[in-house]
Amino acid sequence: MGKNLAKVQDMLDGNFQTKIQVGVGDQEVEETRKVGDKWTDLDGNEWEQKDGYRTKNTSNIKHYSWDEKCSGCEKLILKKWDKDTHKADGRCYHCQLNYELDLKFDSWLRWFAYRRLKDFKNMKSIEKDMEQLVDERQKDLEKNPFDETIANALANGEVEMQINKNKLS
Repeated sequence: MGKNLAKVQDMLDGNFQTKIQVGVGDQEVEETRKVGDKWTDLDGNEWEQKDGYRTKNTSNIKHYSWDEKCSGCEKLILKKWDKDTHKADGRCYHCQLNYELDLKFDSWLRWFAYRRLKDFKNMKSIEKDMEQLVDERQKDLEKNPFDETIANALANGEVEMQINKNKLS
């Protein structure tokens, strides 16, 4: 009988005297906590030890599936088209559609001013993006204004100017 099988047989018979080590000896032992202890893990989640179990503190987490509601009809924002319009206007798709139709039929000038204001806000965000792009490009140019490696290689004659053609054998 092999050595391991003999140990298992001794354990089953009740004759095995020493403890069996499971795992590697340098493993970290999880800290034991008392009921009511609160702590924060490495991911920033807050935990609390209860009697026999742990709970994760979720009071400061925003639950998008039930925290976002339409400002017009108080309906939950669950559908994709509702989420898109809620992000921009704070209303669900149908409430936003009704709002714009009411503006159009009430006073064409009010609707035009509303749409113009939305366009200006959109232009401001596009302008910010363009400014950021120009700043990044300017920083890149300051680091290396001209990539002169190819020009230097050509000037120094390190590049062959001969074209090799594939020949059929």
